[in-house]
Amino acid sequence: MKILTSSEHAGRKAGLNDEPNISARYLYARFTALGYQPFYQSFEFKTGFFSTAKGHNVIATLPCSATQCDANIVITAHFDHLGGQPSSYYAGANDNASGTSTLLFLAQSLKLINRRHRVTFVATDAEENGLYGAKHFVNELDVNKRTILNINLDMLVPNKRKRLYVLHSQKTKSAVALLKQQPTESLRVKIVNSRYKMQRLMDNPRIDWHKASDHYAFAKENIPYLYFGIGEDKNHHTKRDTLESLDFSRFQLVVKFINNFMVELLDTPLEATN
Repeated sequence: MKILTSSEHAGRKAGLNDEPNISARYLYARFTALGYQPFYQSFEFKTGFFSTAKGHNVIATLPCSATQCDANIVITAHFDHLGGQPSSYYAGANDNASGTSTLLFLAQSLKLINRRHRVTFVATDAEENGLYGAKHFVNELDVNKRTILNINLDMLVPNKRKRLYVLHSQKTKSAVALLKQQPTESLRVKIVNSRYKMQRLMDNPRIDWHKASDHYAFAKENIPYLYFGIGEDKNHHTKRDTLESLDFSRFQLVVKFINNFMVELLDTPLEATN
């Protein structure tokens, strides 16, 4: 997180150059160091009525290790943020260096276990502009490698309430059952099955959490999802969203919880996740 939120990365704004930016290149290097063969998935997105820019997802795949493999699971976290200048920028520590760092942790951890599923790790670009990276990824999905579930990680460091929300779509019954079995320690995990309940919990009817992050691109194609996040945060999209504003003891609880869940999920048969 320290590197992604540094002045060198200056807010990780998408589309400033046609080539992958420093943040995308950093993620590519991190996946490579973990033993993957990552690749860039480039795309164009609208920045105005008559203007476009280029974004670059960074993708790495972890093959199934079982004799008979089940369907693909895609783990997403957007790495882009609002940008700025090195002297004054939006660090985006919680949004979403936290999710991106967790994605990298899972890429390291899940290599060490037996897996019934193929896992695709996708660090998406241009989420802040309109979920463009996730939309492009979904549009390019290989129909021969059926995707059964999206795990989306977006803003994972809880505030003083120590609450983590997991919003899930339909056809996630067994995945949710696994979630409920995970020890939470002092973390307060709230599993939510509709956007309307999320709105009530947030006391804010303006935000449609079903559409609020990359999981919506999957939902539009009838791919089930689990969205992990803390909901509303007072520092969201402000220059106060820095490393110094975060409690890393809470973040560690979240990462441990998600990792334990993923370890069990990857050993769950395909038919059990629906």
